[in-house]
Amino acid sequence: DGCWRDDHQDAQLDGPSQVPLNSEGPAFDYYAESYRSYESQNPPAKLDHYLQCVARSVAADHPKLLDFGCGPGAFLKHVHTRKPGWSLYGTDVNEAALEALTADIDAAVSLERIEQGSRPFPDTKFDVVTAWDVIEHVDDPSRLFRDITTWLAPGGLFAFVVPVYDGPAGSIVRFLDRDPTHLHKEGRDHWLSLADEAFSVRSWHGIFRYLVGSRFYLHFPTRRLRSIAPAILVTCSGD
Repeated sequence: DGCWRDDHQDAQLDGPSQVPLNSEGPAFDYYAESYRSYESQNPPAKLDHYLQCVARSVAADHPKLLDFGCGPGAFLKHVHTRKPGWSLYGTDVNEAALEALTADIDAAVSLERIEQGSRPFPDTKFDVVTAWDVIEHVDDPSRLFRDITTWLAPGGLFAFVVPVYDGPAGSIVRFLDRDPTHLHKEGRDHWLSLADEAFSVRSWHGIFRYLVGSRFYLHFPTRRLRSIAPAILVTCSGD
């Protein structure tokens, strides 16, 4: 399995209009704590899969990619190694994570800390915007999706991963999920419909993923079992 086409139909959802991400307080403090297991949760096979899903749909010869909520930058570092011709940008709420990323890859990536309600890199249009396990943390995903449409260059691509809570074990997973930064515990139809409001959904598939112990991370993308997988990866076009 890799990345797959899908003809998901347009749907409508109502949602409030607020500011994308909290940058201080208990939730913000939680980010620094969660980064401790960051590397073990981002093995090369997972990052290869993410990159494959965006690279095959990018038309530009030297695309500009923004990783929204990049954290310490595992994905950006991976793209930097695999796609040296790409221009890379990252933004996050955690300044310490951005500083660590800067130290790792020097000036190869342009970085910016998120401010409430601001548009990252206002003078730049992006061929690709990614948000890996970020959307469930923002105050208003609908507003963020609308904003991202204005960040994309013509023909640009938006790709995101979110956990979903509507599979066979959805209610159990929802109950057991004590992550205080997960503001939205929704099903896959919710996210697909929300994406369809702002973009054209091009493809989506499921992901089974589990951290076993502190070192082994299972990452299994699947189209056949996407209706029951605990996470989904969605790719969208902005026009």
